[in-house]
Amino acid sequence: MAELQSLVDAPGLSIAYDPTNQWLYVEWKGEHSEASALSSGYEVIHCLSRQPCSKILNDNSQVTSDWERAAQWVGEYYYNQLAQLGVRYVAWVYPPHWAARTSMDTAMKYIVRPLVVTFDDLATAYAWP
Repeated sequence: MAELQSLVDAPGLSIAYDPTNQWLYVEWKGEHSEASALSSGYEVIHCLSRQPCSKILNDNSQVTSDWERAAQWVGEYYYNQLAQLGVRYVAWVYPPHWAARTSMDTAMKYIVRPLVVTFDDLATAYAWP
């Protein structure tokens, strides 16, 4: 990846702006509960208000737990907020952890906008136009 401008670096979440690709790189790590999914989601929203962009590379490849109780909020509210802030495209990378994948699939059922495409690996998501 290109030189990233770090916006957030926390144990469960890193957010950086990639000026070359003009997207936010959002890296979720470790275990997430309903509470941490919501607070981290609000952190992404806050970063978008400071660093507007139309694309997000949303990397869940290091998530190790389910966050099913937050899945509907993520799909209905969070992604709608991203769209309202100008995000048009999200490349969302699946984690290898089965329960976390299931949480992602549940959230996808509620997403109306922006356009979200899921990927099994970071390299393929990175290459997506």
